[in-house]
Amino acid sequence: MNKRSRLFPVWIALSAVIIIAGIVLFALFGFNTAMDRTESKTVDVSYNVVVELSEENKQFLQDTSEAAFSANGISYDEKLELEGQADPSGSSQSSFYPNGNVFTVRYIFDGSVSSEALSASVADIEEAVDAATFADGAEIYVSSHTLALEGQSEALWRAAVGVAVGAVVALIYIGIRFGVGCALTGLAAAVNDILLTLAFFAITRVPVYAFAPWLYAAIAAVASLAFWLVRCMKLRENAKDPALSALSAEEAVGEVCKTTDKTVFALSGIALVILAVCAACMSVGGAAVLFAGALVPVAAAAYSSMLLAPALHVRVKSAFDKQKAKRARYHSKKRAVRGE
Repeated sequence: MNKRSRLFPVWIALSAVIIIAGIVLFALFGFNTAMDRTESKTVDVSYNVVVELSEENKQFLQDTSEAAFSANGISYDEKLELEGQADPSGSSQSSFYPNGNVFTVRYIFDGSVSSEALSASVADIEEAVDAATFADGAEIYVSSHTLALEGQSEALWRAAVGVAVGAVVALIYIGIRFGVGCALTGLAAAVNDILLTLAFFAITRVPVYAFAPWLYAAIAAVASLAFWLVRCMKLRENAKDPALSALSAEEAVGEVCKTTDKTVFALSGIALVILAVCAACMSVGGAAVLFAGALVPVAAAAYSSMLLAPALHVRVKSAFDKQKAKRARYHSKKRAVRGE
């Protein structure tokens, strides 16, 4: 037996451990959907960095702000440090130009936080700033905004459904074009990759939008079937070659892997690099997180296409080959009895 086929129990055990752990943690805690806010409120504490402020003064502003929040009975979910000139349009959640001269500490609150408490906190911060001593020309200002975010869930849900439909179509195509055996292996690999992807987010508690895990699961299915399709095309091609069609299931799958490993590896590598570059280049945090999360299903699909699926197909193809041989012997006997 080749190494991949011999280690099939190892691949199964590895997937099973991760998937079971993911199921348990999902049942207990679900996914970490902390990013899925429909509304948030912010307090921006900004100062002009043309006038150099000492680290002590910067720390004073942050300590003062956080003390004001505590005094008014509220707590922030996230703190961001933003550099750049604010968007002159005056939008409630202004963007920042990278080459501007304003440095802002932005405190992000849940949408349920009282606006009155935020206003009181802003007044307390402004009072403390007015009483403090800073360098001449330093401009320090505090503002509070409410942002109604467009819900991500509906868009991600529709994307997940669209990708899942693509996976079903690909699976049907594999079944019609390359046979039931290839379709069964592809289905098993896709299900494995879907569960591995969902288990990853359940175990690691990576913050995601509500429907992002299901979008990633659909991507895992499509990527898995796309990589498996490369193997299936070579299997069909080899089956037409008299010298290769007589090979055993293990030999046939091993031959296919030798000639397609580089292609599958290259495709998965290219997909991972593109997603990583997109995540790194995105200036919008939510888009960057979505692209970064998509690395997980592609990696899961690469694992199964390189290790699990070939080892599984040795067994599936062997079973189908035995059935085919049995039917061939049956028909031969029938022809012999009829004297054909």
